[in-house]
Amino acid sequence: MIIAAFAGTGKTYFCNHVEGAKDFVCMSYKYFLTATYDGRTENEKIKADYSLELNPEYPANYLNAILRNIEKYKYLVIPSDNRVLAMLKDKHIPYILCFPEINGKEEYKKRYIQRGNREEFIGIFIGGWDNLIKSLQQDTYGTRIVLSKDEYLLDVKERIDEIVRTLDPDYH
Repeated sequence: MIIAAFAGTGKTYFCNHVEGAKDFVCMSYKYFLTATYDGRTENEKIKADYSLELNPEYPANYLNAILRNIEKYKYLVIPSDNRVLAMLKDKHIPYILCFPEINGKEEYKKRYIQRGNREEFIGIFIGGWDNLIKSLQQDTYGTRIVLSKDEYLLDVKERIDEIVRTLDPDYH
């Protein structure tokens, strides 16, 4: 099952604490990265670094990687990029969409600062907060879980599992 989650919801923490979960980061698909980036974990300090060169094959290359890996993991956890979500919808691939309540802006700003995100990253996610959250609220394809101010992905794992059971009766 694909879990598409907003920045700062605890994707990495969830994957580090849930068996069968893979934090399927997009950085190595979205950008041409230097050799100093290991590609296995996202470094918060390079997110939204305007010096990185965008890969023109993104998001199609990322979608192809998702399709190659979806069956390998119980939970494939990805960022909630609208372009990727639209491509999943076009291919009739279900996903669970997890994002914060619209009034969680200050809490998420604190999370981004605490984890060491760049000002540019904070500007994108906090500066565009209302539009980003509203676009996710308008998603009618994914099954949505709206996180309250203090919730993280791991806090809603039971809800995630309930959704997965309804979508996949063979789920254990």
